[in-house]
Amino acid sequence: MSHNHHNINSPKYWSKRYQEGTAGWDMKHATPVFTALIAQDKLPCKPDQNGNGCRVLIPGCGYGHDAIAFAKAGYHVTAVDFAPEPIESLARMAAEQGVTLEALQADIFELPEMHQARYDLILEYTCYCAIDPHRRPEYVQKMVTMLKPGGTFLGLFFPLDKPLAEGGPPYGVNPHQVITEFEATGLALHHQEIPTTSHPKRRNREILMEFRKKI
Repeated sequence: MSHNHHNINSPKYWSKRYQEGTAGWDMKHATPVFTALIAQDKLPCKPDQNGNGCRVLIPGCGYGHDAIAFAKAGYHVTAVDFAPEPIESLARMAAEQGVTLEALQADIFELPEMHQARYDLILEYTCYCAIDPHRRPEYVQKMVTMLKPGGTFLGLFFPLDKPLAEGGPPYGVNPHQVITEFEATGLALHHQEIPTTSHPKRRNREILMEFRKKI
């Protein structure tokens, strides 16, 4: 279903989706692809025994299931969403589970300078496909500025089976276009695969891409 007649660049639109219970992107649990990477110790960075290192940013975090999973695994997590409802829910859930993380209601495009070159790892899932497609290059550039030198952008891009012309959100994703946008900023594609650990409803409809920022 297309929602182009709504202003997706406004938090009010996303708040309405959460209030109406039409946040169809929410899978009600952490992303299986990401939790498998944690369990298999396949992430590009991990906390040391003192809990230092590997600061993670999750843009467009929604209810924050991934934020909770990574925080429980010892990562320093900053989770950002445009709408207040999911951020309030995430803060409550983190408190209830005794998890420490940073939950911010903010426009990802307007994050202040303190976030620049702050993160070792950025996790992308259903943020890229939710924003105005015309702003994708701007989004990519913003993500790059927030990565530390040598940092990793790990994106699970969805949906692959929807033409961009059909509208959204979610707006269709073309992997070749994603690579072009990221490589234009100087990031290098380190790895890509169609994951076997996807949620059954999204199997073969998403691609995992790992980009690295030069040191």
